[in-house]
Amino acid sequence: MRIGMLLGALVLAAAGCSSTPHDPAGAARIVPWDGAIPAQLRVAATAPAPRCQASQLRVVGDGFNFSAALSGGTGEATVRNAGTRACQLTGRPDVRIVGAVPAPPQRQDPLPAQPPAFPTVAPPDTALVALPPGAAATLDVDWRNWCVPRASGKPVPPRAIRLTLPDGAGRLEVGYNALPGCDTPGAASTIGVHPFEPAPLASTPPWTSTALRAAIAPLPGAKQLRGARGDTVRFAVELRNPSAAPISFDRCPLIVEILAPAGHPEVHQLNCRAATRLPAKGSVRFEMRIQVPPDAPAGSNGLFWELDPTGAQAPETVSRIMVTGRAAP
Repeated sequence: MRIGMLLGALVLAAAGCSSTPHDPAGAARIVPWDGAIPAQLRVAATAPAPRCQASQLRVVGDGFNFSAALSGGTGEATVRNAGTRACQLTGRPDVRIVGAVPAPPQRQDPLPAQPPAFPTVAPPDTALVALPPGAAATLDVDWRNWCVPRASGKPVPPRAIRLTLPDGAGRLEVGYNALPGCDTPGAASTIGVHPFEPAPLASTPPWTSTALRAAIAPLPGAKQLRGARGDTVRFAVELRNPSAAPISFDRCPLIVEILAPAGHPEVHQLNCRAATRLPAKGSVRFEMRIQVPPDAPAGSNGLFWELDPTGAQAPETVSRIMVTGRAAP
């Protein structure tokens, strides 16, 4: 998540500052909402494929990439189905740090799945039930407290991080780029393991080279964005073209939105079929919708919206939704 951008914008939203459309009186027509699942995120209903075997998986890149600033912490590795058939890569593997001499004791903790960080776009988890050939999955590991026991001679660092796949599907040895620090001498090294998750969508060329502008606004007749927990809130986003050339909608970009702090990213596609084009020096308004999480805090919640998250990742805009404390029936 873009921490600086989101937190700064959330402060503005909480203070009552929100995006406003460039031309409230114009662009009266609103392109209707299209709730269809984008083609890039559609997963065909299918029976679970046979388990992915370690022999048909390939590690992408150098393995687990831990933040150098944290010297360990959370690292992510990507594995690709290099086989010729779909295979199932669900659940979490057993993870061990191997090859260190001497080696501290280790403890593994299961951790829950994590939604993609805004504005990352990834297929739904059901894609792992039958991971197609060439498709990839990621694994996040939280590695903490590496305290080497005292011994004669120079310690040997770990050779790799070993993944033992569920259901006896074999082992993979994965590289890593950093060791965690020793926070509690004598205590075990902890390895928190999240489930496998689908890899994010690949980058695409920017939808347009024009520096568009975006603004969030209530739909006609509404004074502000408001909704109860569990509600779907409708609003408008105005896209403005400051250039002297029109922009066609022959290729349709994705949009990603999130209601912070309790929401998860929602990915949709702009309703390009009903928009035709974005006129020069003009604007088009699109109807948008977002779900208010059941556990959203009452009061001001930050609404973040971005166009073309796999391409230009712009424009971005922020507003707020006032959430009522009552739970929706």
